[in-house]
Amino acid sequence: MFSLELGMEPRLGLEVSPALVVFGEMLMLPYDAMQAAIEDELLGNTALERLESECPVCAGRWRTRCPVCAPPAGGPGPGPFAARPEAAAAEPDTHALLRAVRAEVGTAEVAVAEYLVGSLDEHGFLDRSCAQVAAELGAPEAVVARVAEVIRRVGPPGVGAGGVTECLLRQLDALDCDDATLLLARAVIAGHLPALAKGHFAAIATALSVSRDEVRRVLEFVKARLRPYPAFDGNAAPRTGYVVPDVLVRPHGEIDGEFAVTLVEPAMNRLRIRRDRGQLPQARSFLALLRDRWETLRRVVELAVERQKDFLRDGPAALRPLTRAEAAAELGLHESTVSRAVADKFVLLPDRTIVPLAKFFGVSGGVDGELRRLLAAADGPVSDQRLADLLCAAGYPIARRTVAKHRARLGFASTALR
Repeated sequence: MFSLELGMEPRLGLEVSPALVVFGEMLMLPYDAMQAAIEDELLGNTALERLESECPVCAGRWRTRCPVCAPPAGGPGPGPFAARPEAAAAEPDTHALLRAVRAEVGTAEVAVAEYLVGSLDEHGFLDRSCAQVAAELGAPEAVVARVAEVIRRVGPPGVGAGGVTECLLRQLDALDCDDATLLLARAVIAGHLPALAKGHFAAIATALSVSRDEVRRVLEFVKARLRPYPAFDGNAAPRTGYVVPDVLVRPHGEIDGEFAVTLVEPAMNRLRIRRDRGQLPQARSFLALLRDRWETLRRVVELAVERQKDFLRDGPAALRPLTRAEAAAELGLHESTVSRAVADKFVLLPDRTIVPLAKFFGVSGGVDGELRRLLAAADGPVSDQRLADLLCAAGYPIARRTVAKHRARLGFASTALR
């Protein structure tokens, strides 16, 4: 005779809470989708409000071509809504610059502004003097000079310069760094730029009564902080939308060889709760999820940057093996959490290039790991065919052409260039 009874007994197990599901979905969102989610929450919850923020990239100094705060064409007002590569074509730089200049000049000066902006070359340089432009337009030289200065002030640092030297000097004006460094860099650029490019450190040091090491430091400063042309595409064809970086990686100002990590989202989305309004629980819950997203992303990026210092200093060839599983184990997170944090995130490197955060991961084991070991251990140049033979002996039978593709992707030059 069988009987059924109901009873209770303790049991250990893992259950996924609704809050954890929401956090996982939020963590995986790319930058533009997260911005849209924040805007929706602000519109639907009166207990949340946005505070004044400052762009961590340009600190409000640029009006065009900042990858974070420059609005795209047709965007819903100012804000970090730059389109991703698959989006529609972005606004040409000349249009964005002219729009910013029109807001600063009088009606009578708009024609001069249009002529000057239209005269900029593909690098953003103005190859004629204000006197020449005034003669061409039949306008007072003082008016042309005033509009040209507005262009240089509201555009990216260096735009409207007459050449590389003036461009670099104007970029120096936009930097916030040690006065001594600026003074020496200004002296070298203004009077000895060709010699600096050729590596004539002794001649420059003698002329300026400084040491060669100081001149070398100026060169490193110029390479790290300046660029020969402004961030401007001139009258080139419209570009596809650019990617907004989620993270900035910069050299640490106080510790040589170290790097500082700055998240873009917290800087651009300073939110607070208005306690005199309703929906307080929802507001607190949303802010808690945001803080968890930012803290998780920060921890993952800081670990990746710490492991990949050589890559940041020396380029792709110096990438070290690092997997998401290794990062998860070290941070005490689940591997899926690290994968969500890495997905569709981008990093602005110290050399001003933007790369996927995933580039910091995944170089471990397999063909890439074995090929890297073979190239690092080689006494001299090794042909791709020889590398294919060695990889085959190690259990990776791939063709020579495939070896060449893997080698180039890892940052190693061909035999003729090694």
